[in-house]
Amino acid sequence: MADNSSVSVSAAPAEFANAPAIPMPDNNAVVGQMIFEKAKSEYPYLADKDIAFDYAPGKGRGFLEFYSPEETGSPEYPRPQNIPMGKVGVQVFDPKTRPIDILADYVSHYGVEKDPFLAQRYQQFASSFTPEQQKVLQDQYAYYQQHPEFKESRPFEQWKEASGMPGYFRGYTFNQWDDAKSAYTPQQLQLLDQVKQYLKIK
Repeated sequence: MADNSSVSVSAAPAEFANAPAIPMPDNNAVVGQMIFEKAKSEYPYLADKDIAFDYAPGKGRGFLEFYSPEETGSPEYPRPQNIPMGKVGVQVFDPKTRPIDILADYVSHYGVEKDPFLAQRYQQFASSFTPEQQKVLQDQYAYYQQHPEFKESRPFEQWKEASGMPGYFRGYTFNQWDDAKSAYTPQQLQLLDQVKQYLKIK
């Protein structure tokens, strides 16, 4: 057996003594990229879309937030540095966010404006609301106003356009509501089934 008692470890060459440390990838960036790549893999509709992505676990309410190209955010939740102005972006707060949730936020806040197929069906959907459905939106709005954690201060019509109607659109289309069909008319379900087929949602 060899005698290792006299073996010494050589020092690093002098030229590497002051070399900067190799930067390790940010774990959040790695996890975030995995989440986003999974979304694009499961839903090819997203694959060619120019979307900035930021993963910030625990730094916001709910699962995720969508940013339009011109949106600056609020003082409490400013636009992330990783999502530059002039570009659409999605910031994810919860690691349990599903690929379909990322698709849902992009489509309901941006695709329904820029994609002619989606825009037509979204407008048909929004214009078909019944008085009962309008009442549901009004009740939701009142709830967000009355609970300080939401800090809802926008006028109803502004909230409805930016949050209420997109949320109602997502409920059935993106499998976000339990027993969702009961919240829609048969004609609305036909429209939303066309959207699901177009986006390849099962």
